[in-house]
Amino acid sequence: MKKSIVFFMIALLCVALLAGAAGAEDRRTRVITFLASGLRTAATAQSTGFEVSQYAEGNIFVNVTAEAGVSTLDITIELSDDNTNYYTHTTIAQISATGQYRQAINNYGKYIRIKYTVAGTSFTFAVTGVFKN
Repeated sequence: MKKSIVFFMIALLCVALLAGAAGAEDRRTRVITFLASGLRTAATAQSTGFEVSQYAEGNIFVNVTAEAGVSTLDITIELSDDNTNYYTHTTIAQISATGQYRQAINNYGKYIRIKYTVAGTSFTFAVTGVFKN
């Protein structure tokens, strides 16, 4: 009787260990470069749309390395279900200085892109996203 209980406990432990290992392997992370670092003058433009429907949450990172004159930078996270029609999800607080900025996001559609508006002279910046399931 004791041997069968020990065997049963070992079997349960093995199943738990295997399930934990499979769960860790199933966890996916994706890093997306929406906008590579570059100088952008006064304009409004957007990145390409990226499909992210298999991920549950994400963070958008804006790295501003230079600002010329008196300028402002507006970053908007846009969503789409068809990669054609985009809608505003979140607007990051207006940026007016160099530094690193982050915005957590969830409850997004199938595609995400970044829209930016530089007012004033120019900014040098990059926008990346890290998504995980």
